[in-house]
Amino acid sequence: MKETPGLFGQTHNNSSRDYSKEESWGKNQFNSSFPASLIAYMSSKGVKPVYLKTDENNHVVHDYISGTELYKINPLSMDAFYNFEASFSAYLSVAHKRIST
Repeated sequence: MKETPGLFGQTHNNSSRDYSKEESWGKNQFNSSFPASLIAYMSSKGVKPVYLKTDENNHVVHDYISGTELYKINPLSMDAFYNFEASFSAYLSVAHKRIST
């Protein structure tokens, strides 16, 4: 049986990247897809990554966050889709307003 290359939690069905292609492993691809898989792996092991945020006085606060809290969906859910380089619709409306004014 032939092994299919991939990253933890990301399959051909739930990722916009095809890890059987060499370009999916390049610097500008891997540096965004690996952290997503790391969060999925940590979540599967019950490990919460450190979450840096600021308080009301703008001081850095170290906290922890689960993968589900971070992604708003279980990172290993069949409904999770890792769509790298996709547009974020909230930014599109802001960019459109800047261009049209």
